[in-house]
Amino acid sequence: MLEEENRLLARARAFSEFPALPHLTLEQCGELTRRYGVDFATALLYDRVKGSLRHASFIEQIDQLQQHPSQNKTAHQTMIGIVPASFYKEKPHSGADGRVIAAAATAMGFPYELIPLQSTGTLAENSRILLDWLARHRSRQTIVVSLCKGSADVKVALSAPEADSRFESVLAWINICGTLSGSPFAQWLLATRPGFFAAWLFCKCGGHNFRFLQEIVPSAFGSLSSPLRLPPRLPLINIVGFPLRRHLSNSFMRRCHKFISRQGPNDGGVLLADVCQLPGLLYPVWGADHYLRPDARAGRIIRAVLEYVMNGPLQPATAHSPEELCSATETPGIDQIARTSLA
Repeated sequence: MLEEENRLLARARAFSEFPALPHLTLEQCGELTRRYGVDFATALLYDRVKGSLRHASFIEQIDQLQQHPSQNKTAHQTMIGIVPASFYKEKPHSGADGRVIAAAATAMGFPYELIPLQSTGTLAENSRILLDWLARHRSRQTIVVSLCKGSADVKVALSAPEADSRFESVLAWINICGTLSGSPFAQWLLATRPGFFAAWLFCKCGGHNFRFLQEIVPSAFGSLSSPLRLPPRLPLINIVGFPLRRHLSNSFMRRCHKFISRQGPNDGGVLLADVCQLPGLLYPVWGADHYLRPDARAGRIIRAVLEYVMNGPLQPATAHSPEELCSATETPGIDQIARTSLA
């Protein structure tokens, strides 16, 4: 299997079309998927990220830090603020509560705190909780690390009038598989009347807010349709999985991947071409899914990124450079909604 993947990556590397990452728009990735299949389109996008002038040096540094991590546990004054994913209270073992981040922080001597968002809160509710948390910790340097829908909550918080002052003490934002533009996954769940009703019933019976799911459906007019606004001095680091369907940890995630693949390469939750258009730096994880599983590798990557942030120098997030045109078997809570819809 590894040999087959190596052949796929070599084929992508030798592909003469779309030589630079900015050429691979969402439309082009969709066309490549229709022509050559989603696995090849995923490999090509991954190769262009790895080789881009914008990200290559950063990726190399993170790889080196994984191979030669610091052996000393240091007591840090910097706080790690974990912004959890949806259903983190109901399904903590899925990894939605950021336990991999917490373990990495502990191993490196960072104090951390799980920011107490509502498990299925709306974007407005959770962004307000985040802003209030930052206000209480404004005297302390912080690294914000967000997961999945938690990253959408951060995006909305950044659009608030007081965002610049609230994020003033934030040293960096690490976005892990975030749904900053919404998720085709949610769009799939709510696309049909039976699915819509089943998802609504699941939320109703569980005491969950159904509106949070509607808000992350990609839309030209929704809460997440606006471009990401970053304060001038806030660096952004994006970590995202680049899986083939065979890499996905369970049959349901493979079904999600298959549906979203109609639009192009994805991690089972977001379109990878969208992620590649985000400002900041990008670290692609070959073979990892939307929840960045397997956990052991995710832990090594997060520790390396935290070390990189602390040792810098970090630059504020920019657009494309001019040179470049859960445990593996746990089903996250949002997947449980979809399973109900499918049933």
